[in-house]
Amino acid sequence: MDKLLANAIDSIEVGMEDFREGSERRLVSSVRNVYAGLLLLGKAVLWQESPNGDGSLIYYTKTNKDGTVAVRAGITVNVKDMQDRLADQGIIPDWAPLNAIQTYRNDIEHLYSTADPNVVKEQLGRTLPLIQTLMGDHLGIDPQTKFSEQCWQALLETKDFFEAMQAACLLTFDDIEWESEEVPFPRTDMHCSDCGSQLIAQRDPGQPNPQHMHLICRNCGEEPDLEDTLEAALIETTQADSYLAVKDGGRAPLDTCPECTRETFIVDIGKCVLCDFEIEAKCAICGERLDVTDYSPEYPGLCSYHAHVVSKDD
Repeated sequence: MDKLLANAIDSIEVGMEDFREGSERRLVSSVRNVYAGLLLLGKAVLWQESPNGDGSLIYYTKTNKDGTVAVRAGITVNVKDMQDRLADQGIIPDWAPLNAIQTYRNDIEHLYSTADPNVVKEQLGRTLPLIQTLMGDHLGIDPQTKFSEQCWQALLETKDFFEAMQAACLLTFDDIEWESEEVPFPRTDMHCSDCGSQLIAQRDPGQPNPQHMHLICRNCGEEPDLEDTLEAALIETTQADSYLAVKDGGRAPLDTCPECTRETFIVDIGKCVLCDFEIEAKCAICGERLDVTDYSPEYPGLCSYHAHVVSKDD
């Protein structure tokens, strides 16, 4: 594990050096290196959680025909498998910074023509809490003692920058009226489709209706599409809960709206937050609580069973 941890620290150090240099190529390299460092930190924790500390959990496994499981040494798990295996060990940190920088890394390689220095600064600024959680809480290491002074100061500065900018944006959503108690309003998960920034604000801070929000990116000035932005943010906000619900045989908190076909139907309120499509509370015949999976456009007030029965009588 020591080598894994050393590689993680080196990757983050190099990434912050790339950021301080600031050229286009080095900014892209900064994102790649810091992302790689975070992934390696997660794998270091996974190594520590392996049986007898043997590191077996970081490797892909293959189930043989006889049911035995063979470890594929040399091939380590990807980020999703790492997160899943840590969750199996009861370790579920806030992976949002890792997921966000992974998405941004993919975007600057395939979507955006350039890496925006301010957006790179945002992405790096989100990483320090995760570094502190993985190293301090789970590896028992004070991260400040492992990084160079220059790297540590750069991490602190980017964190302060991001938090100050984000706080101003989040204030513009304080008056939004949100009905769901299970799914929070995704104010921290919205991002600009043009530059990738998460510094999204509402033009009119006093406007309370989420369907009437007029969004603006405080980094590049573009106005992200409300439907696309809110849908993507809700999917990201509920990602962890949806995974755990499906894994445990439960109900995911978000579903596809039968009316607008967006992933914006929130189960606990029985309503789509984009188009206001709503499911009747109970079946008119049996009184069973209705779910979006029961919905039939021809028989909107009936459960799937009684909708089927009534259709046979028609």
